[in-house]
Amino acid sequence: MLDNQLFNKIAAKLSGFYLCLLIIGLMTSELFIVLFVGTFLLFIFNLKQFHKLVLWVWQSPQKKHQGSSSSWDNVYYGVDNIQRGNRRRRRQLVNNLGEFRQGADALPDGVVMYNEENNILWCNTQARALLGLKWPTDQGQRLDNLIRYPQFSEYLAAREYNQALLIQSPADEDILLENRIISYGENQYLLVSRDVTRLNQLEEMRREFVANVSHELKTPLTVLQGYLELIDDVDGGSRSSNKAVRAMRMQTSRMQSMVEQLLALSKLEFSSIASKHTKVNMQEQMDMLESDAMSLIGERDMTVHFDVEQNLYVYGDETQIYSACANLVTNAIRYCPDGSSIWVTWHHHPHGAQFMVRDNGPGIAPIHLNRLTERFYRIEQSRSSESGGTGLGLAIVKHVLKNHQSSLKIKSTLGKGCRFSFVIDNDRIVSFINKNGQLNE
Repeated sequence: MLDNQLFNKIAAKLSGFYLCLLIIGLMTSELFIVLFVGTFLLFIFNLKQFHKLVLWVWQSPQKKHQGSSSSWDNVYYGVDNIQRGNRRRRRQLVNNLGEFRQGADALPDGVVMYNEENNILWCNTQARALLGLKWPTDQGQRLDNLIRYPQFSEYLAAREYNQALLIQSPADEDILLENRIISYGENQYLLVSRDVTRLNQLEEMRREFVANVSHELKTPLTVLQGYLELIDDVDGGSRSSNKAVRAMRMQTSRMQSMVEQLLALSKLEFSSIASKHTKVNMQEQMDMLESDAMSLIGERDMTVHFDVEQNLYVYGDETQIYSACANLVTNAIRYCPDGSSIWVTWHHHPHGAQFMVRDNGPGIAPIHLNRLTERFYRIEQSRSSESGGTGLGLAIVKHVLKNHQSSLKIKSTLGKGCRFSFVIDNDRIVSFINKNGQLNE
């Protein structure tokens, strides 16, 4: 509607102007000259108005234009509206940026924004305290030049930020920082540094407490079990006393097994990533595993099928890998009823080598799957007690696989069985085996 009115107004003015020129030209008998001179003057006028508009836009757009009752007033009015809108949006953006920075400064974690070249764009107050950065002095500086830890530089260069990196604070060596990097926008990154010193101390105290208590319990349990065996061997006891002694022997044996597993778990927690230079003969591991599985089954109506790929070896800790595999097979045997079948496989996988234990037992409800690797977590307390389970087996498996840079995958369908598997990455696969199946150095 406004466009039509403006067009009609301009058209009316031009029509009136040229009508006047036409009348003057006819009266003077110089129509062409009058039209030419009038058009030239109109051109000069509009050129002058355009020049004034350009000067106003570039030199003083905030100064209000004084109207001159010409058609150019509409242009000034439109530009002025656009300028006011832009100024309003700019003020809003500045206010939003200020509020964002105030909120980021209030965070308990250090936050650093940087680009693909690792140049710092911005950091909050906590980042300056934890990472020793200075603002705005360090703006544009390379992050890896200011945080001079080799592992941090490697972490930045790898561009794989699934895992957090623990380093000491450059500002205070007594502070332990957990660093996570988040990619956002176009080639921009966010470094979030959290002080986990207290959490790390508490975790260290917990591990030491469990290890010390487990160690202290081992000796009295061994003595107690020895005396119970001695009492059980003595003839003449009543039926009720013999039953009590057998129950005590069973419970002390279970407690001793739990203590041993706690010690193993504590040792795993204190251990580092398994070596990539120690070769593990998985063929021997699978043979021992099959022999132990058959002994555990005994007279039960159950079948275990082993399918092992020959000459598929890995780098790692032999004892830990066997412990993880044995726990998975033992759990399947313990918790599957008679008449079940269990399949154990060790084969190449697109990402490395896969160990898998599958059964056709009762399965596990989905509600339990995410908690199976927690310490002492049991689906059914009575069932676990009867089978001799301690609730620590899968926790041990989890830590073993963590030390081998892998993880446990669990799938289950009620009434159809379970599948437990893990994959050892390609970089841990022994690449060369000779014709005799011997490992070549």
